[in-house]
Amino acid sequence: MPFDPEDEEGWNALPTVSDGEEAPESSIGPLHSATSSFKYALQDTGQVLSISSQPEKGLSFQIWPSALSLSKYAELQNSQQRGHWKGKRVIELGAGCGLVGLVFAALGATVLLTDLPNVLPLLEANTALNQAAIEAGGGSVHCGNLTWGVTAVASLGQDWAGPDLVVAADVVYHRELFNPLLCSISSIGGQAIILAHVRRWKSDAVFFKQLKKRFEVVDITGDIQLDAAQFSSHTRGASRLFLLHHK
Repeated sequence: MPFDPEDEEGWNALPTVSDGEEAPESSIGPLHSATSSFKYALQDTGQVLSISSQPEKGLSFQIWPSALSLSKYAELQNSQQRGHWKGKRVIELGAGCGLVGLVFAALGATVLLTDLPNVLPLLEANTALNQAAIEAGGGSVHCGNLTWGVTAVASLGQDWAGPDLVVAADVVYHRELFNPLLCSISSIGGQAIILAHVRRWKSDAVFFKQLKKRFEVVDITGDIQLDAAQFSSHTRGASRLFLLHHK
């Protein structure tokens, strides 16, 4: 199926399982599927973020395991160096419900949450819901459309040229989106890029092979300690963190 950037509903559905492909495991599904808000407590500040989701609308409207892993990484860096994220410009790709970017903002970063146009109302709602925590942390949040491989990076505005960090969690799922995602990651040109990923499909290896042609890829999973069942070494279904630098 060719990539159609207008097919927002299609990209929010689970990929079709092809011949020889493994179906996703239930143990690596979304973290939270209830109608009530997901609560995320920041250990150092005591602030509690409330994240609304809309699982009935598809993949982008749910909270996935890698979002938790990347959020914990942000906290770890802040605990090791107080104020580490203060004033840093952070762009999140495929932000979905916005958990990762909102954690960075609550730790003082200036954050741009990006996703497809139909996801922006949820991002904006969650930003408003957590405005007090964001202000208490000294950060700020902006929301914007970024359709992978389509939206020109320049359209994000000069303030977002060469950000300090680009982050993305659980964004590798549709084969047809591999190249558009790689194009967007490459064109943003952040000083550093962190990708959080759970291996669900055999085809994930195709994406990482392509990724390594453009970036130096370092597995930094060991930099953070979480429950072994969710964040262990190199097994299928475990969250992993990768630090990317342009070659």
